[in-house]
Amino acid sequence: MSGFVIKQGNTFRLAALIRTFDGRPLDLTGCTFTSQLRDVLGNSLADLSVQAVPGRTGIIQVTYDGNTGAWPVGRYRGDLRTVWPDGTVQSSNTFAVTVVAGVTLPATENAA
Repeated sequence: MSGFVIKQGNTFRLAALIRTFDGRPLDLTGCTFTSQLRDVLGNSLADLSVQAVPGRTGIIQVTYDGNTGAWPVGRYRGDLRTVWPDGTVQSSNTFAVTVVAGVTLPATENAA
């Protein structure tokens, strides 16, 4: 996973492919996942939902069900924590999420 940019108020949804060291998609059966976004001081911005995509070996989808319109503009960081069926715990590299203000607003917000 690498960093990305999201505009305030947009849907937060990303997919990632989890691979073995030699590049093959990893079987994620029985794994549980957690992920959070935090600012540089460690303050929580959001708890993300993470699910393996059924029928797609190694693919996960990371989403946020809340309103990103309330997220302050800024740079945040996150990672993916995986607990394997045997109890092994692994965390991904840290990835960056930059929140920027949108330019085009919904019609109800444009009315003056």
